[in-house]
Amino acid sequence: MSIENPAPQEPAFQSMDLASYPDVTLRGATLYDLVCKFGSDGKLDYTGERGNRIICEGTRHEASMRNTRIYFGGARNTIKLGQLKGVSRLDIACIGSSKVTVGRNDIVRGVTIMASTRAEVTIGPACMMSRDIMIYASGAHGLFSSVDGTKRGSAHIQIGKKVWLGQGVRILSGAQVGEGSVIGSYSVLAGKVPNNCAAAGNPCRVRTRNIFWVSDTISDNYFEHRKKAGLPVPSFVQMTEED
Repeated sequence: MSIENPAPQEPAFQSMDLASYPDVTLRGATLYDLVCKFGSDGKLDYTGERGNRIICEGTRHEASMRNTRIYFGGARNTIKLGQLKGVSRLDIACIGSSKVTVGRNDIVRGVTIMASTRAEVTIGPACMMSRDIMIYASGAHGLFSSVDGTKRGSAHIQIGKKVWLGQGVRILSGAQVGEGSVIGSYSVLAGKVPNNCAAAGNPCRVRTRNIFWVSDTISDNYFEHRKKAGLPVPSFVQMTEED
């Protein structure tokens, strides 16, 4: 009787439950531990025995690294992170040849990202994400056309630069959010929101176009405020493109 060799394990990881998915078998580690073991000066490019890869461009904010947890299930997953700070909780899980990319972000209060079965999640830089946010993409199941048998829908999620996600937002497979837009609290999005829009609801719909947001507290006209300060209007102030 032959005994098959077990699948190789990621030595830097240990069995760890992801709070939102207690029924899913995952192995996890904090970004801080990974950088300490395999990185240098906040940078990391680690590939485990199963082809699971983590790239971090360089993060020196220790608390943010400790509050970022990486989870893998299966093989050939990739997670790429820009510089992170202001992270209170960021859980990223990749399963079955999936990919997650998170650009440089300044405020992440409480976010779970799950990419499963050849799914891809991309989040641009300069985003602000509140608490209790779920971003979920999966290619495990899907809808098929009864006419020609083709698979319908997308297993990918794309969130552009400088997007603000409110508390309790759910972003699902196929969602696209354009640069500079705001998704209101407790919205559920599986469709497309153009750039520089405010969108909210379940299902999430565009409520206002031609908006922009800033993290500074400014009570008067923003353009006048910039003018008085001798500053130009920043590049993120844009008109919404037509669909």
